[in-house]
Amino acid sequence: MILKPSLKYALATLLIGTTAMYADNADLTYKNLIGKSIFTSNNQFLQTGWYDYDKTANGDAPELTNANFVGSYYFGHRGDTWRPFIQGGFGFSEIEQDVVGFNDGGIGDIDLDSTYWKAGGGINFNPNQDLAFVVGASAMWMNTDSGNFNSYGGTTSRTNTLFNTESDTTLYDIYGSVVFHPTISGYNTHFEATMHYINIDYDHGISKVDGYNADLKAGFHTHQLTTFLELPVWAEFYVGAVLLDDDLSEINGFDSALSAGTSLHWKVGPMIHIFNDAFKDTDISVNLQGTTSNTDFEGWKASASFNIVKF
Repeated sequence: MILKPSLKYALATLLIGTTAMYADNADLTYKNLIGKSIFTSNNQFLQTGWYDYDKTANGDAPELTNANFVGSYYFGHRGDTWRPFIQGGFGFSEIEQDVVGFNDGGIGDIDLDSTYWKAGGGINFNPNQDLAFVVGASAMWMNTDSGNFNSYGGTTSRTNTLFNTESDTTLYDIYGSVVFHPTISGYNTHFEATMHYINIDYDHGISKVDGYNADLKAGFHTHQLTTFLELPVWAEFYVGAVLLDDDLSEINGFDSALSAGTSLHWKVGPMIHIFNDAFKDTDISVNLQGTTSNTDFEGWKASASFNIVKF
């Protein structure tokens, strides 16, 4: 049978459109899952936690866990006007979504296991004892393992490339903070607002995403509760919020999340007599936090931290 030119063009257009539809569906699923994984691992409130997301139209609700071992070191001494700092570390993230349907008729379970490294730095400016300004930048490099996709239906080669091969994703974070930490009625308080510019650079030719998010925090320290090994122990209570612009909220599945938590601190710095007592303000804390959002995103975190006091 000889096809007329007009029919050939129609069939070609249909084929190209169908192929693009299949690719877009798989690409969008990959983009959203990897975006959730790396953004959460980078955010101060959401790193090191267990989270559930809203059920999507083409699969079960994603589930995410991450463990973060990133810390900061502030040069100088408490009370200095200018304190440069560096940060670095590593972590692990896993995001799962089952019964994911693709437009080509394929169905599968996705399990993306990732390892990441983070490095950065900046400057902390303290014009007086109650006020601080922070400017910094960091980069996070995330590597996702291959062989994370179990298909029980026909899928295109593009789908298998995205979910069954190793990939690398990078997140760049440029941020600025204003911190007000006065003593009110004998309690050390803490009010902080941080604005981030986030850029997520994907692998496999996926278009990058950039946008803004704000982190807000308010909290206070109790008076000394007790001592352990003759060193003080106190508690912190805080509330926080993560606010996302439209581009980042489209990837993460929420545009605002609220957290409330508590930390138990033990000041261990006086026991660390190295580098001219550079770690004299250090404390160890145990932290517990719950998070909810304007969608079905929710979760909690339990962690231990090694802190060099900033101010």
